[in-house]
Amino acid sequence: MTKINKQVQLEQQPEGKPTEKDFRIVETEVSSPKDGEFLAKNLFLSLDPYMRGAIAGKHMGHTRLNQGDLIGGRCVSEVIESNNSTYKVGDRIVIESGWQEYVLSSGQKEHGIRIINSSKASLSASLGVLGMPGLTSWAGVECLSKPTLGETFVVTAAAGPVGGTAGQLAKLKGAHVVGVAGSKEKCSIAVNHYGFDACVNYNDPNWLENLSKECPRGIDLYFDNVGGLVLDQISDQLNLYGRIILCGFVSQYNNKEWHGHNLGKYVGKRANLLSVVVYDYYDRFEEFLNVAIPLVESEKLKYKEDKVVGIDLAPKHFSKLMSGENVGKALVEF
Repeated sequence: MTKINKQVQLEQQPEGKPTEKDFRIVETEVSSPKDGEFLAKNLFLSLDPYMRGAIAGKHMGHTRLNQGDLIGGRCVSEVIESNNSTYKVGDRIVIESGWQEYVLSSGQKEHGIRIINSSKASLSASLGVLGMPGLTSWAGVECLSKPTLGETFVVTAAAGPVGGTAGQLAKLKGAHVVGVAGSKEKCSIAVNHYGFDACVNYNDPNWLENLSKECPRGIDLYFDNVGGLVLDQISDQLNLYGRIILCGFVSQYNNKEWHGHNLGKYVGKRANLLSVVVYDYYDRFEEFLNVAIPLVESEKLKYKEDKVVGIDLAPKHFSKLMSGENVGKALVEF
């Protein structure tokens, strides 16, 4: 039997910030699984800033999308029919499904399938603090920057799923953690919900001066999720031999041309520039979860979600994300 499958396709390549008119909602059909296949019903869809670059073919491993192409993305899904011995009916999984209600899969590696182990955390957390964003944060903090007691750790996009998690992990290591975010509300989340020592609103005209006040001994580690001019400006306050984790470039994703950098300052600072690419750490996912799940269950590692209900709202919610208006992990619930 076939099922009606509502999905989001590309209508046109966005110019600058994406809007709802860049996408279209269509209904297709999905058939029952053949031998070796399974059919899953999507429960939650993850919306992430990297998708903007992926749509344009500017993100590693992604080709430029054309009109009518399905928008890619990870989902938490439940297997509802199966002719695959590995994935059984009732299994909850994370899968590279795309923006649609159902996914038919042969269980191939390119679908990035991971069975969700039981925990007290919500299922949707497997797309955030216990998913790719959490793994990214853990890799950048635990594996690369390695903060120690008393060091000053600054992170941008501090209220987001990567920045918020990175700051909390650094705080657990004894670092003095200062966030940078785009509103008073987001700064309040960083301090009052995530437990940062301070947070600076970069829309305040005096934000760099305020950052300096919150980092009286300079910055030892900077976890950068923004790139562009903000990366240059914050790096002026970096201590000698400081470490910079290059993670995201949210200030650049909507631009045709990216901001260039004067690398002389980084040489002068004797800075260590370290790049975190989450795909390099997928083989350590279980190691990460063994650390993160107990922290989440004990509420030592907190998270915040920004959900809408219904695939029809995915384009609007993604546009909100790419305008910096969301608060927390952007999700669509089916």
